[in-house]
Amino acid sequence: MPINTTAGPVEYERSRPGHVVNTSRIVEEDLQYVDEPPEIISVLPAADWRAVVEDDELVVLVAFVALDDGRMHGVAVGEDGRIDLTDDVEKFPGFTGYIQTNPKEEK
Repeated sequence: MPINTTAGPVEYERSRPGHVVNTSRIVEEDLQYVDEPPEIISVLPAADWRAVVEDDELVVLVAFVALDDGRMHGVAVGEDGRIDLTDDVEKFPGFTGYIQTNPKEEK
């Protein structure tokens, strides 16, 4: 039975116990696109979540974005009143982290 390996087709005999055949595994799941930015795979609500930035200012988050490379980041409304899902609040000046607030305490 021939098996395709990195060295080309190799005859493989099942009667040879302990014999290992190294094969190449090239399927779509194994490919990594290094020349493209990460893609958004999910947008999650960020109810009651805030980003803490310089001077302990709290920035209200509208969503969390999950990327195909496994990272997540928060998203806020921009200065122009628009929501840009690629605008990462972690890049805001003085960003220190996220906190979940209690809306009853803010009133």
